[in-house]
Amino acid sequence: MYSLAAHRFMLLTILLAFVSRSKAANAPSKFMQDICKETAKSHGSYDDCVSALELDPTADSADINKLAKISLQLGISNTADTRNYIKKLLKNATPESQETLNTCLSSYVAATASFKSALSELGEDPLSANYDSLVASDDVQACEDELARNKAQIPGITTRNNYGKLYSAIAFVVTNHLPQIS
Repeated sequence: MYSLAAHRFMLLTILLAFVSRSKAANAPSKFMQDICKETAKSHGSYDDCVSALELDPTADSADINKLAKISLQLGISNTADTRNYIKKLLKNATPESQETLNTCLSSYVAATASFKSALSELGEDPLSANYDSLVASDDVQACEDELARNKAQIPGITTRNNYGKLYSAIAFVVTNHLPQIS
């Protein structure tokens, strides 16, 4: 007869087998893995990239053109959301933080415009779309630089800047793999 410890061990083994199968079934596609590995070399982590792309349930089965569109749409959504967040912060901003927030607001208006420009260029000029994807990161970095310059401690902005740069890096990697139109 099995002891209580043996029953627990057997139950734990079955549970771990179930969990590992479940995780394997939910693993990202090889294509998404490759994109995220390449993205992680320049910004963020592999897991952050996968999590970001998985916000769109169709990303895992997308081809390069669809994934480019998804990554840019996610970048637009992220930067527009951050822009709105900054607008809300400005309503109650102290005089010390107002200049920093205004700079960040301008940066996020520009970042959103860069992502939108890249999205509009996908079918006609992939090289320009690739460039504009990268410029979005520069726009977000301008906000981060302003925070550092003014030694501003504004809740949530640095985290949002990191995500803005992550979406830019993902879009840059994806659009870099688009076939060039002659």
